Order: sequence, then structure tokens, then C-alpha cells
Amino acid sequence: MELRMSCTGKSLLFIAVASLVLAHFCSQSEAASNFDCCLRYTKRIYPLKTFVRFTEQLADEACDINAIILYTKRKVSVCADPMQDWVKKIVRHLRLRAKNKKKV
Repeated sequence: MELRMSCTGKSLLFIAVASLVLAHFCSQSEAASNFDCCLRYTKRIYPLKTFVRFTEQLADEACDINAIILYTKRKVSVCADPMQDWVKKIVRHLRLRAKNKKKV
């Protein structure tokens, strides 16, 4: 038994597959851009030993606020206000630790 698909059937299949692929890539890029920016700061104050590294986020066209993104060993990220004293203390500590690791 031989199955044949008409030109219309092939066209519809192609359009359906192309639409799914396009939808997948659009959702991926939207999710990545939302994840990269902190939209608000944590209200919790964390202890110094909680974090292993950090990155700085600057307010520009992509991100609305300045923030320090702190990362735990388990790669959990926390958005913190760079003007808070507890955040400044953690950043100083992590910079010093990174500087000492480079010397060794």
C-alpha cells in the first residue's frame, strides 16, 4: 500500500513544521532576555558565606535597574541592590577572594 500526499498536504505540513520551529526560537530568545536582567531586588539580607561569585548589571536599554547578581555554589542567583551595605561587603569579600586565588 502506497501513501501519497498532495501538494496542498505537503505545503500545509511544511507550514506547520516551520511555524513550530519559529515559535520555539522566539520563546527561547524571549526567555533568555528576561532571565538576564534583574527586575527587582531581594528584600532578604544574606550572610557573607552564602555566595561564591557575582556579576554587575548596569541599567541600560536592556535592563532597567543597576544590580549585583550574586551566585551560590548551586548556581542560584539573587538580585541585590548595589547601594546596600551588606551587598557592598559581599562584593568586597568576593573580589578579595578572587584576587587571592590569582596570586596562588
